[in-house]
Amino acid sequence: MNRAQALAEFTTFGKHKDEAIGIIVSSLADDQSLAYILTLEAVLDVLTRCLAGEIDLDDLELWANVIESRTDIDHSAVEGAIYALSNSEQMGELDNSKIERLVELLKI
Repeated sequence: MNRAQALAEFTTFGKHKDEAIGIIVSSLADDQSLAYILTLEAVLDVLTRCLAGEIDLDDLELWANVIESRTDIDHSAVEGAIYALSNSEQMGELDNSKIERLVELLKI
């Protein structure tokens, strides 16, 4: 799995997410040029899976923090959602009702 594939696997909470994290971490010192574009569809899928109980709220917040801090993931299409998920001190503690509301807003 290369860096771009690892980023895709991580951002979509794929089956090989843990392996992808290892690759991403090892590439921190390497090239940080754009390698993945996070789409609205991918974020909606992750949020829907979180509401279904497949993804823990703490994991979702960590996911958003990692995405927000990476320069090799273009999250400009969903920047507001990623900000809301990764800034609980400003947006309040994550819970299912907030995730449901975010999904509604993203679908507009």
